[in-house]
Amino acid sequence: MSNASNIQFDASRFYDFVANMDKKTMNKAERDALRKSVRVVATQTRRNLRARWPKAFHTHKGDPPAKGVIANVQKSTGGQLYGQVHIMGVPSKWSRGYLLRFFEKGTVDRFARVRSRAYRGRTADELRSSGMGFRGRIKGLWFFRDAVAATKQEVFSGIEDRMEDAVVKQWAKSAAKGGQL
Repeated sequence: MSNASNIQFDASRFYDFVANMDKKTMNKAERDALRKSVRVVATQTRRNLRARWPKAFHTHKGDPPAKGVIANVQKSTGGQLYGQVHIMGVPSKWSRGYLLRFFEKGTVDRFARVRSRAYRGRTADELRSSGMGFRGRIKGLWFFRDAVAATKQEVFSGIEDRMEDAVVKQWAKSAAKGGQL
């Protein structure tokens, strides 16, 4: 006599639900799976940014720079869903995303605009050495590029598992509402 008990699971109703899933429910499941996948990249980007952002710098209103990392899921003009993480936010004067683009890629040597005769005819080296009009240079931190490279394999390998989880979640919601089970 064996102490093991046999448990049988009838998955036919679940497979029927998946086969008969309407477009709206399937889009919800796809959107949830994409949102979780995009969140992986966004989280790594924020970690890299916090590690590499100089502590003395802050944005105009004192907000943390990680708020400039935006992750969302959108629908293309062809009706396909896609997820994106971007740091190149709205180009307003003090937008966090607008500032992050310079810290990601860096800048070249920056100089004041030539508005008087004192600047005209001078080379970049002369302006840099005199300190007149030289505004500095930002070295690229590359926090976003490195985050994408580090999480790319994880996102693409886990998308099927996330999709399965999202379908099961939609199935549970349908069952809770009194739908198919």
